[in-house]
Amino acid sequence: MKCPVPQLVVILSAVAVPAMVHAQPTDAQCSASATQATGYTPGQSSTSGPDGDRLAGAAKGAAAGAVVGGAQGNQYGNAPDAVQDKHRENQAKSGAAAGMAVAGSRNRQERRGERRSAEDQKAAWQGSYDACMAAK
Repeated sequence: MKCPVPQLVVILSAVAVPAMVHAQPTDAQCSASATQATGYTPGQSSTSGPDGDRLAGAAKGAAAGAVVGGAQGNQYGNAPDAVQDKHRENQAKSGAAAGMAVAGSRNRQERRGERRSAEDQKAAWQGSYDACMAAK
């Protein structure tokens, strides 16, 4: 029995093409595989913004400064009340400024650490993705 060539080509392509499609990973498959392997999703922002740490630091510093100012004011009982109050206020302001500076510094250090971690995760994801795509 003779088989025409065009029919043979159609039969072979119907069998061979699906096998080739399943053998090669696609962009989406490699992306999903890299995300699963590293836990990192490209385009997802993980950096945090202001979180109130500076305000909390200022409040703690102001409270500590007021306590220090009150204790120092008690040492000089002969000073007028207005002078003692002004001293306590100045100490509270200084404490608030120091507390805000310390909290801001900690906040910046945390954000730097988060950025480094995100960069490391991105590099690991890219390596996994590239390895998958190279397998094509």
